[in-house]
Amino acid sequence: MQVNDAYTPQTPIEGVMHAFTRIGRRLKAKQPGDTIDHSAHVVMFALRCNGALRLSDLAARLELDASTTSRHVRSLEQLGLVRRSPDPDDGRAFRVELTDQGVEQWEASARHRMELLSAAMEGWSEEDVQTFERLMTRFADGVAAHTEVPTSAAWAEKGWAAVAPRPARAERSTDKDSATDGDPVSRENTDKNLESTR
Repeated sequence: MQVNDAYTPQTPIEGVMHAFTRIGRRLKAKQPGDTIDHSAHVVMFALRCNGALRLSDLAARLELDASTTSRHVRSLEQLGLVRRSPDPDDGRAFRVELTDQGVEQWEASARHRMELLSAAMEGWSEEDVQTFERLMTRFADGVAAHTEVPTSAAWAEKGWAAVAPRPARAERSTDKDSATDGDPVSRENTDKNLESTR
């Protein structure tokens, strides 16, 4: 089925659904400048949030079957983005983790997606962006409250804030209110978030 962007929703709820369909389709598609596709990005995000995982644990977190997860891992391994290492708790098993190159590739891809969102909101006032963020967060909370999320997938609810790539120092704002990199409280909170996803 092809989604028709020219479709006119008949109700506000239909409008929300249609907007999410349009956004999701585009954010999942590989864009010019992307180094990895959406499925690889999701696998690498899980490893970025959780650290080294057994293949079965990775599959559970992604809510995929073992063979599909194994195929993704093999592909990423061939690209040098993930590696397998012996599981210290079980010599017969192995764990999968991001390589340094994998971390760099994931951060570049995440940064590219954030730049796309920033460009989409170009010309918006700061108040509009803050209102949009507040309503989107409220909406996400509402969806989360009405859907079942497996315990193994709970990491994704808080994972992004902890591992979101930081802009290069030269690109960071000098605005005192927006510069949190040197703020020990903000850094401590980010570190706690990251620790709680492991």
